[in-house]
Amino acid sequence: LNKNNQNDKYSQSTFGGIGLIQNPTARFSDDGEFVFGISSEEPYNRLYSKMQFFPWLEAVLRYTEGEFEAYNPGSEQTWKDKGLDFKIRLLEETNFLPELALGLRDIGGTGAYSGEYIVASKLVNNFDFTLGIGWGALSGVDHFNNPIAWIDKNREERGGYSQRGGKLSLGRLFSGENTSLFGGFEYFSPIPNLSYKVEYDTS
Repeated sequence: LNKNNQNDKYSQSTFGGIGLIQNPTARFSDDGEFVFGISSEEPYNRLYSKMQFFPWLEAVLRYTEGEFEAYNPGSEQTWKDKGLDFKIRLLEETNFLPELALGLRDIGGTGAYSGEYIVASKLVNNFDFTLGIGWGALSGVDHFNNPIAWIDKNREERGGYSQRGGKLSLGRLFSGENTSLFGGFEYFSPIPNLSYKVEYDTS
């Protein structure tokens, strides 16, 4: 793989940020890159825009449609939700150490998909391996007690939601009784622009 254009090969997850299928990775795009896209996985349809503001900061603005219920009882309009994500690089990959990132997903409003994570990615030949620990929507399986709650008991309960959305909800960051591990890998095939993704998704 061409190390000079290494970021070119990474693609979006269904949530709009660089990732596997639904899970995030510690990978980033090239500085200044802007992406506009859509994803569909029944019963969800997503419209998103992603901006690589700095080499170390990815931001995603997302609009989700859920076909499984009405926006309001009796309404013909389907359920809708806005989301704002940030991912921050903590450590660049070296020959021995993985790339490390911290992420905040859906940090405002209803918090339907809100989750926080710390994730590491390491490239080995044509395989890019990812392992992370997640809170909120990324903690669907109770692997561990929340380590943040050992320090701050107020973080044992997941809170800070806004029924109508439109507000930042910092009170729920890294909160909840449990956390989960997530991960997977991406294989970059010899065929240009063709890769295969496998993940373990706890949501």
